[in-house]
Amino acid sequence: MAGGIYYAVGSWEESQSDLGDSAARMLERVLLLLVVVVVGMVGRGSGHELFLGDCPVVPALQDFDMEKFEGLWYMVESFDHGEYCVTWNITKGAEKGTWYLLESETTGAEATVGLSNGDLTTATLTPRPGNQARMTVNWPLNVAGSYSFTVHVTDYTQMAGVFQCQEIAIFQRQKGIVLSRTPLLKANLRYEGRLRSPGVKVEYYQPVQQGNCGRPHEERHEGAGSDDPGPLGGTKPEDVDEVDDSPGDVVRVGFNM
Repeated sequence: MAGGIYYAVGSWEESQSDLGDSAARMLERVLLLLVVVVVGMVGRGSGHELFLGDCPVVPALQDFDMEKFEGLWYMVESFDHGEYCVTWNITKGAEKGTWYLLESETTGAEATVGLSNGDLTTATLTPRPGNQARMTVNWPLNVAGSYSFTVHVTDYTQMAGVFQCQEIAIFQRQKGIVLSRTPLLKANLRYEGRLRSPGVKVEYYQPVQQGNCGRPHEERHEGAGSDDPGPLGGTKPEDVDEVDDSPGDVVRVGFNM
């Protein structure tokens, strides 16, 4: 009898173990399927990084003036390592309290098929009540919904730092961007434009080429608009605080528990 009871208990424990393994494998498959679905849903801004969990709460610039923020910006750093010759032009929208963000590439595949300007690359920015530096942005090609759009630093005349994040199911997609009013931006200003906040991978910032873009009278240059490699090249400007943001190995998809 004792042996029978032992056998029954052992079989029950083994069956529970098998069920646990099956559940773990099923969870892995469900997560993989969700990743595939999320990747398939995204449109504009495919360079956003994918993590588990909610979007991090990041600081927004106080006393932000959206009208001073309007105008032409050159994207000089981004979480997407494949971007180049990207500009943003921000103008007032048709509805009161909204702005249009036209993203353009003056070279590359989109430009060759006529998509660098127009409705498909024009997003709508809507500032949130209380602080205009916190906004939502809606891209027409992204069927997964809007992003949060936070301006965390800007001097309006030279540089700006923007952080976008979108929540889809149990995932979040984030993208940090450094903007410049000209194709050239000094290394210390690029350094200042990167967001350093819990849950944000500062090592994901990558230079966006702004040279050889076919603009009239442009100078030939590469990288993020400076012959000084700056922090991404291993040299930190002397006039900024020491922060450990060495790039290391960039992982394009990660888990942020």
